[in-house]
Amino acid sequence: MVFNKTDLDRDSSINYWAELYTEIGYKTIKTSIITGEGIQQIKDLLPGKKSLFWGQSGVGKSSILNEAFPGLDLTIGKISTYTDKGTHTTVTTNMIKVGENTFIIDTPGIREIAPFGIKKEDLGHYFLDFTDYICNCRFNTCTHFHEPGCAVAEAVKNHNISEFRYDSYLRILETIEEDIIF
Repeated sequence: MVFNKTDLDRDSSINYWAELYTEIGYKTIKTSIITGEGIQQIKDLLPGKKSLFWGQSGVGKSSILNEAFPGLDLTIGKISTYTDKGTHTTVTTNMIKVGENTFIIDTPGIREIAPFGIKKEDLGHYFLDFTDYICNCRFNTCTHFHEPGCAVAEAVKNHNISEFRYDSYLRILETIEEDIIF
């Protein structure tokens, strides 16, 4: 997980988020194309792989790739003076060979995550921080939202799972449609 634009982080809040995700098992890298922080770390992870760069519009996916691989010349946008956020610039997904058996995939920015083909009772299995608790729920079809005896909800209450992460889970859970045929 990449936390970009560290040069704009005046209150060091990136450290909180990086620590949160590191503690639950994600590899995190803090980057800045202005200072060069983390760019080599990213580049060192890529050889011999196909790597997808995926995230919200304007977070600097293409800028990081341009910095890591000079000569790519991927189109980058400016920061909107109206919203003070990045603008949607990449419009198609491109897979580019950058080395021996090494490919990068630059994607358009996303607005929200709406999982397709995942049942509500399965979503929790995609949250690494739920892993230690999920098997202790009273019901094996627990959605970790309203069921009695939910070990995940109890872990949130006891501050063993971040409230932010649980809230994120609940927001994604709301997007899953009941009528999908599996």
